[in-house]
Amino acid sequence: MTRLRSALLLVTLAVTAACGSDNGTGTTVVGPPTLVLITTTPSPTVGAGGSAGTFTVRVSDVKGNPVSGVGVTFSATGSASVGTQFGTSDASGNASTSVTAGTVAGAATVRAAATGVATAATANITVIAAAAAKVAVTPKTLRFVAVSDTARVTATAEDQFGNVAAPNAISYSATDATLVSVDQAGLVRVLRLGGTTFVISSSAGKADTTVVTVLPAGSTLCTGLATSTPMNVGDIQTYSGKTNVCAPGTAAGAEFTLVTFNSSIDQSILATTSVVANGIGAPPSTDAQPVSMGALAIRDAISAAATAARMPDQSFHLRQMEEFQQRYKGALARERAARRSMVSRSVTGSGAMSLSASAIPANAKVGDFLNLNVSANSCTGAVNHGLRVEAIGTKSIVLSDTLNPADGFTTANYQRFAATFDTLVYPLDAGAFGAPSDIDANGRVAIIFTRIVNEMVTSQSGYFVGGFFNPRDLLPRVAAVTADNCPGSNEGEMFYMVVPAPGAGINGVTHTVGFVDSLTMGIIAHEFQHLINFSRRSFVNTTATDYEEVWLNEGLSHIAEELLYYRESGLSPRLNLNDNDIRIVNRPTYGFWKGDAASNFSRFLSYLRAPSVNSPIANGDDLATRGATWSFLRYAADRLGTTDGTMWQRFDNSTVTGMATLQLVFGTDPIPLFRDWTVANYLDDFLPTVDPRYQHKSWNYRDIFTTTFLNIPMYPLVVGNLADNLKTDLMIRGGSAAYLRFSVPPGRESLLTLTSGGGTPSTPLQFMLVRTK
Repeated sequence: MTRLRSALLLVTLAVTAACGSDNGTGTTVVGPPTLVLITTTPSPTVGAGGSAGTFTVRVSDVKGNPVSGVGVTFSATGSASVGTQFGTSDASGNASTSVTAGTVAGAATVRAAATGVATAATANITVIAAAAAKVAVTPKTLRFVAVSDTARVTATAEDQFGNVAAPNAISYSATDATLVSVDQAGLVRVLRLGGTTFVISSSAGKADTTVVTVLPAGSTLCTGLATSTPMNVGDIQTYSGKTNVCAPGTAAGAEFTLVTFNSSIDQSILATTSVVANGIGAPPSTDAQPVSMGALAIRDAISAAATAARMPDQSFHLRQMEEFQQRYKGALARERAARRSMVSRSVTGSGAMSLSASAIPANAKVGDFLNLNVSANSCTGAVNHGLRVEAIGTKSIVLSDTLNPADGFTTANYQRFAATFDTLVYPLDAGAFGAPSDIDANGRVAIIFTRIVNEMVTSQSGYFVGGFFNPRDLLPRVAAVTADNCPGSNEGEMFYMVVPAPGAGINGVTHTVGFVDSLTMGIIAHEFQHLINFSRRSFVNTTATDYEEVWLNEGLSHIAEELLYYRESGLSPRLNLNDNDIRIVNRPTYGFWKGDAASNFSRFLSYLRAPSVNSPIANGDDLATRGATWSFLRYAADRLGTTDGTMWQRFDNSTVTGMATLQLVFGTDPIPLFRDWTVANYLDDFLPTVDPRYQHKSWNYRDIFTTTFLNIPMYPLVVGNLADNLKTDLMIRGGSAAYLRFSVPPGRESLLTLTSGGGTPSTPLQFMLVRTK
């Protein structure tokens, strides 16, 4: 008996030793927590908003002994939440929390982390749609005119949170099975004429209804809803505030484009509309841009080789002008008064205050060194560099930054720039827009070539800055009102230019001498217009109360580039220039197009690729806006006159801004001009004959974009296609448009239903139905 008890004791001790360690007294010693193991896993799949059950974990030491009293933090990522975020492991080492699925279908992960344990325990959950709470069907109405006509209804079952259930959750039925049939894919087919029925789409006791009308013999889809007006190819019908529009057909069939224009000038809201076409045929051959395009390139001047088109970007002008206008809005009158007072006191000696010494004196000589603020900042944060006078002309003084890279422009280059400005750019811009001010009384415009312009971009920018005009240079350093002081002003007429940066470049960006040289005169013409516009509003048009809006000011500077191209090439506007004109027949002058005009086309291309979300009157200053504004101004000038005449001068002599300037210059409401311009962007050089209102008279965009530019096999204006009985939603910015093509089968008419929010189209929207074939 004694031996048996001893044996049992030995077995018990062995078992105890196997379960843990002891301190020699037979008591298990539990180590620090090292593991978090899942003991209860939440449901791997759960309906939205439902319970996924319990998530339980066990905290243990390295030998698997449960560890109690350890803090456990529960968390969830994705579409799930936990009930208890902070817990403590119990005597068994366990801690638990409830898990609830989120309201959005998708993936979720729950996590348990124990204090002192490096690795947390995680469990994955898939949240699916809950039981259907409603069914939504499109279209809500169908109309048919012939036996065997078909159309498809599309329904989705949604749970209470809007998650879409599986497609096979929908069943379809017709209340009058003798009038139409409907299969379980939603295809409705007409069985006889004359009658109305309902197609019911249902799921889990929820349903939505499509009203189906089969018209009597001899009817069309437009009968009783819209008037059919015969249209020839090229005809346009305009609608506003109408829900139903009839696209007339012919015996051979027809093709149409619906141009939807937003007449609003409010850029903060995009107008929305939905279009449903009933009874249309297969989409016509598309005129949209290809799915993918290579890097933009322009044909070489001599051969068909492609050269990369570097994209200039001066979007900092927007930031610069917004900062400037915000600070000095309403200060024009005070600024003029201060300038007059300073001049008067300087002349009469009647006070201590005198006109600041000019930063660029009238007696400056070639070889002189001047110290000027070359920063792109407005009135503060000056960056002064030493500048050398390189050339002096009758209207120009050219300076170079002493910190510019070596192997840049030579003295001969600078002398040529001065001579070209004096004889070409100054008379061109001053003749078109008006002469600038001369507040520094040196009789010249300073053209400053400085590395500061290059430093505005890096190798990661993807664009370059060609130059800038800084309005601060026309403000007084010490004004009549202290708040208007501009200590960073150079108090003179000047602008700043990019410089060649061969070798290592500047900020990793290399510009060859030839590249910068080819663009210099176009940039000078651009920046000079800014100087003219600002100075005339400041000192010439003395009833002006504000500076011109950025989008219009930039558009005018791009017009200046275009005018330079015409002057240098010997060509002129209103010739509908195409690739043959600019690249082949006039090959010796093709370099002028690449240097002066190609950038405008590149910007306009950005607009054409996304017309509905861009606009020529957008508040921003991106490339698409600039290109669209330039194109619109050229279109309007061509439409309103046989020559440009004094139109551009009227812009820079305006005392109002933005749309009011357009109204003043054009002498008419500009909105119809914007509308017709959006139609011209589609129709010009597309159909054999087009109403002159819808023509671009100066440029054949279709030919230039598809021939002169490479990697654009078709005209890049984005044009969508309508599909029968499927809703197409549009969002359109003010002053711009969206384009949708469709065909009408032979011997038929098609009905377009136009809505905004399910009701009559928004007031600003105008719809132009164009027959194209």
